[in-house]
Amino acid sequence: MRIQADQLPQLLPQNSAWRGLLVAGDEPYLVIEAQDFVRHFLRDQAGFLERDLFEVASGFDWNDFRESTQSLSLFSERKIVELRFQNRPDTVAQRHLLEYFENPSPDIFLLVCVPRLTNQQLKAKWADAFDKNGAVMPIYPPRPYEYPRWIGARARQKGLRLSDDAIDLLAVHNEGNLFSVMQELDYLALFYGNDPVSGESLKEALTQSSRFITFDLGDALLSGDIERIFRIIDGLREEGEPATLVNWVLHKEIATLGMMKAELDNGAPMQEVLKRVWQNKRPLYQGALRRFSPKLWQHLAEMLVQIDEAIKGELKEDPWNAILRVSFALAGKRLLSLSATVTP
Repeated sequence: MRIQADQLPQLLPQNSAWRGLLVAGDEPYLVIEAQDFVRHFLRDQAGFLERDLFEVASGFDWNDFRESTQSLSLFSERKIVELRFQNRPDTVAQRHLLEYFENPSPDIFLLVCVPRLTNQQLKAKWADAFDKNGAVMPIYPPRPYEYPRWIGARARQKGLRLSDDAIDLLAVHNEGNLFSVMQELDYLALFYGNDPVSGESLKEALTQSSRFITFDLGDALLSGDIERIFRIIDGLREEGEPATLVNWVLHKEIATLGMMKAELDNGAPMQEVLKRVWQNKRPLYQGALRRFSPKLWQHLAEMLVQIDEAIKGELKEDPWNAILRVSFALAGKRLLSLSATVTP
């Protein structure tokens, strides 16, 4: 079955007999979104509690794939086997995929992600095996004339009430960067809720308000620019911005770095991992990943809990002090802990 990306949430629950899904595309946000939906649905609704992830590059050992598809753990009856290809599958990969589909297991779901394929490549035997045993889903980014409609639909999913000129402004401001526009929609949902957002109010925010400076904070955190971090956070505090907004930026950047670091540790090449983020942000993330160790990630996760507790009043500390402490740690600098006690 050949499906479109927007059909996946409807069709996957209706087709329990699918044994696999081939996702083909170069738009990182849409590919990651599809991967996340499949994993979450199969885990929460279909009992696929185990997952094996393989990054397929030159020299990949297909014995690992064969072993994964022939065995289940004692604690799980169903498993997702995920293959992420750095390049289009070569003849060896195609042969192994065809061999698997000769007798696919009903307790394994094969999720394969590859770069964009031409129409001719989508007709190859190995791709046709997915068509017959599940689905093939080419992913294409919205065309320029489709981009505003795409933004409007995503905004409505988040409960936002954007005017047409506000949608057009977001489209121009983000220039096709789906990661960036989704970040801004997340922010707008947090700040405006279901209040109407006009183009004029959005333009004012984009050009002069500290409301959107939080995205500058993300760049400062990734680059490790201590002076800039302090200046931005101090300015946001003086402007009366909610600490929850800055906490959201910290959570987002730390979670993104954590996922990228995990993929690197599992053998994924840096070039592939960086596809998670927009091209002009890749040097910043690459630099941050050099100082991002598992120990630091655990430390930051514990410190984020302290921010949450301080915001809720469960910790006797100014939330902004906790925010500074986490921000400096993420930037690779240590800020001496300020006294804090848990509220009884």
